[in-house]
Amino acid sequence: MPWVRFCVVLFMVLASGWGALELGQRYLGIQKLVIEQINVSGCQWDRLSEVRDIADENCKGKPLFLFDADQLQTKIESLRWVRAVLIRREPPDRLSIVIEERQPLFMLVTANGVLLMSDDGIIMDRVNQANLIPMPVVADPASHNEQTIIKLIQIARVLKAEQPDFYARLTELRWGSHGINNGPTVFMEGLQVPIYLPKDMPTKNIPSFQALFLQLYADKSVLRDVRYFDLCWDNQIAVGQLPENAEPQVHSH
Repeated sequence: MPWVRFCVVLFMVLASGWGALELGQRYLGIQKLVIEQINVSGCQWDRLSEVRDIADENCKGKPLFLFDADQLQTKIESLRWVRAVLIRREPPDRLSIVIEERQPLFMLVTANGVLLMSDDGIIMDRVNQANLIPMPVVADPASHNEQTIIKLIQIARVLKAEQPDFYARLTELRWGSHGINNGPTVFMEGLQVPIYLPKDMPTKNIPSFQALFLQLYADKSVLRDVRYFDLCWDNQIAVGQLPENAEPQVHSH
């Protein structure tokens, strides 16, 4: 039968290949295509150890071209701080794993601890000494509902991308009531009063605010009577003054 003849020929070819490989490995020094080395890049410290442990458990000592790469990728991507994984086979015995980490956007302060929120809306892990870096916090309980968190993620992404120096100085983000609208409110290091931002174009008045602040409000004694900075107006910045019923000063630009 043709199919029997085909199976016999296929068996002979495979057996010949296996025999040649065994002879080459034994007498000619040809290395086996078995994973002996695993290189991981794109992460450090505890995260590097996490990926190494998963890789060692799932593929160390297994055939380079026959191990389950999809399973390995799924297990690594299950780590919440991992955005993407690239796995490369490098004969004769090396596996290369490239990690793309999620980037933290702000710290979410909850009753159960302080969590890192990524720029794509994923809670990554708890804040500890290894991953603690300066970034704004969202601590106001009124800003912790899901819809508000999504809005704050969008605002923070825009600020970080378009006004990185301003974003780097922020200590807190929240969503609150100011004027006639609800919108994003930020606090800046060295400044105790809130800064109100427009929710549609949060960065539009930031350059003017920075220039105004340096010109008129860099002196802390001047800030004693300031209650807020409102950047929500077109081509204007309103500065609330004490007492609370005083008319805000309006600076045009």
